[in-house]
Amino acid sequence: MNVLHTADWHLGMTLCGRRRDTEAAAFLDWLAGVIEKETIDLLLVTGDIFDNGTPSARSQSLYYRFLTAAAAAGCRHIIITAGNHDSPAFLEAPHEILEALNIHVVGTAGAGRPGGTFLLDGPDGEPECIVAAVPYLRDRDIRRSAPGASIGEKAAQVREGVQSLYREAWEAACATQPPGPKLPVIITGHLFAAGGKTVEGDGVRDQVAGFIERVGADIFPEEAAYVALGHLHVPQTVAGINTIRYPGSPVPVGFGEAEQQKEVIIVTTAPGMPAAVRSVPVPQFRRLITIRGDLPTINRRIDELRETGGPVWAEVIYDGAALPGDLMGEVAGMTEGTEIEVLRVKDMRLVSAALSAYQSCEELAELTETEVFERRMETAEIPPEQRDKLMATFREVLRGMDSDGSDGGNLA
Repeated sequence: MNVLHTADWHLGMTLCGRRRDTEAAAFLDWLAGVIEKETIDLLLVTGDIFDNGTPSARSQSLYYRFLTAAAAAGCRHIIITAGNHDSPAFLEAPHEILEALNIHVVGTAGAGRPGGTFLLDGPDGEPECIVAAVPYLRDRDIRRSAPGASIGEKAAQVREGVQSLYREAWEAACATQPPGPKLPVIITGHLFAAGGKTVEGDGVRDQVAGFIERVGADIFPEEAAYVALGHLHVPQTVAGINTIRYPGSPVPVGFGEAEQQKEVIIVTTAPGMPAAVRSVPVPQFRRLITIRGDLPTINRRIDELRETGGPVWAEVIYDGAALPGDLMGEVAGMTEGTEIEVLRVKDMRLVSAALSAYQSCEELAELTETEVFERRMETAEIPPEQRDKLMATFREVLRGMDSDGSDGGNLA
């Protein structure tokens, strides 16, 4: 059986206020083509189909159009599990219609109901594979509340609950084995495996979602032919095991993912044989670029992008020593007449200054305006040759405030 594994589509997501529907549509069209070209029998989508629990009409249209296209491309089975961004109830609502197309959705799981178990047949009607479909697990799904329990005790309860649920899912799959050669079993999950790689802005790195966020590879049965995971956006294996995989997000969710080669996974299974696993690179449907440096470096990089041509969404990070008079204006001038759209500009000098302010031991009320300005120039590491001119300009501003009758004392 040829299986295609993908996850973390995040349909409906935005980046700096820009919608990503065009990229999502291009990816789904490409994916339908891969399904047909690779004669995929089973499509596994392991969570975060949508970016939120109330997807827009456009996001829903992309989803259902793709499912129709995938079925038309010859995919005989589709299994979709909910992620932490999805609404289980929303995904499961049309299950009766979807099941008529051999599309199965699993939104929830818990003790005594470890997801869905599916015995899948081949073109000849003979069983070829079993899937134990486990969706995203919430703390309340697997741990009983224990008043007074310590953090360590709660974490242990969660680990025990996750292990117990996956054990139940495996036992249910084994109970489905028909007579004859032992069929390969695929098990799914949407979680954070210990040691997993994340990147800035992927929505996972800073997520606080209970103790369930990190589990070891040992919760998955060693006998599983393949473990299909979702949640982490970086394509990767778990604990170096080639058959425990995150395909990652197919479209970069943020600039932190811009340099990644995105992929989907194709797994070929057969009774009594180890699974063959390979990745298929996903094309880049829109260029995301981070430009970092001082103003000459930024200008040079923009000129290079201008020469290569094509539309680009860019993030500009200024980390030069000089104090730019109008950073936004400078960047706008550099990109004028190009296909480069700058979505975000960061001045790392201001970020550093804001962070260091929390570490100051001086009281603001104890300082005069000029002392505050001097400290600000020190914090910003303004070159000495610029300081005298800036201080003279600052004093002119103060004199102007005094002549208007403004308070010219200290900042208390």
